[in-house]
Amino acid sequence: MVQTSFITLLLPALALAAPWAAPNAPASSAAYSTAVAQPTSTSLPSTTGGKVTFKNNCDYDVTYEQLCPCGSSDGSGTISAGATWSDSISDCSGGNTALKLFKDGGSKPMQFEYGIQSGNIWYDMSFIDCVSGSDDFSQCAGSAWSMGAADSCPTYSCSGGSECCIQGYCDPTASVASEQPVGACGANQGFSASSVGVSIEICGA
Repeated sequence: MVQTSFITLLLPALALAAPWAAPNAPASSAAYSTAVAQPTSTSLPSTTGGKVTFKNNCDYDVTYEQLCPCGSSDGSGTISAGATWSDSISDCSGGNTALKLFKDGGSKPMQFEYGIQSGNIWYDMSFIDCVSGSDDFSQCAGSAWSMGAADSCPTYSCSGGSECCIQGYCDPTASVASEQPVGACGANQGFSASSVGVSIEICGA
């Protein structure tokens, strides 16, 4: 596992390197409980090394936009209810890839970010654009959001409320979490970055 001191210094910069358009942060963090972002066990779709796999378990379609800072595979489309979508993970010094998910007709994306840097897979969840106030996630695509990699690497999941602001980003610096909610998976867990895949799920069990 990456040492805590290393994560604290490096991960905020990596998380903010992803191409999101950060809205205003919530006016107050008083409604949140400050806690450590601990990995949470959950069942995620299987994936292969060097791939990101997304499972839409919702009973409705979601629209996606994929933004790659190195321009390798930008794209958009619809992921049907119950369907699985997959793509390669880019090694890009310019930042992480952002997978933006929208409800039908919505304009406020739920965002998953991932990439390869310094021999590690990095990944996080961002609710910055779709959370309203302190804990209203009704504009976000899906519910019961989860993101992880190999079994020995961090998994982040939440179902709404202040928990999501500890397991993911509700403002650009994850101000209510005592550790940045960004997963790192690579050599320290006994893997090469190319052998690790990222799994994402919405509307999970």
